[in-house]
Amino acid sequence: MVSFLYSIDVAVFRWINEGWSNPFFDKFFSFITDSRHFYWLIIPLIIYWLICEKAKGRWLVLSLFIGVLLSDQIASHVLKYMVERIRPCNALPGVLTPDGPSSSFSFPSSHAANMGSSMFLLSMAFKPWTPLFVVIALLVGLSRVYLGLHYPSDVLGGYVLGITLGYIVWCVVEKLKVQFSAKPRPLEKAVRSKNKKRVKSG
Repeated sequence: MVSFLYSIDVAVFRWINEGWSNPFFDKFFSFITDSRHFYWLIIPLIIYWLICEKAKGRWLVLSLFIGVLLSDQIASHVLKYMVERIRPCNALPGVLTPDGPSSSFSFPSSHAANMGSSMFLLSMAFKPWTPLFVVIALLVGLSRVYLGLHYPSDVLGGYVLGITLGYIVWCVVEKLKVQFSAKPRPLEKAVRSKNKKRVKSG
């Protein structure tokens, strides 16, 4: 059963890595896979959320920071060293690597895990934009297969990890938001205590 699933994994990998190969996709997926190419958009958005969206934006940025931190660290520094799966570019002959090979382990894809957590959190915060976030996550995951750096199952595992962590972070942060919003401020406490005294004396 394991060998059968692996043969499917390799077949799909070959179909994407070799069957889709062309100069345009080489440049396109190499661009998509590198988050540094999108700092010009990510940084202004974070600043906007922190300053203009007030509490809602700050909670969102906190959620994204925690979600991506957890998904990246667990994928890159825990699961990869537990599974120790060799990347297809180092395990299979004739793999095309437009961006060059990588010597680190393969499962799960940290790119897919980070996309899973961040895009899930953004989808929860901006539900009408969910299709766009899904497309972004899929393109980044697909880029890892096309570039010869991950099997499709590596990407799928990364998505599962990232979405799971994103869901946990969202639930925890939502509970924290409720607790913090329900907690009366010092001034409100003083006003309430004065009102209680007036009611008693009256």
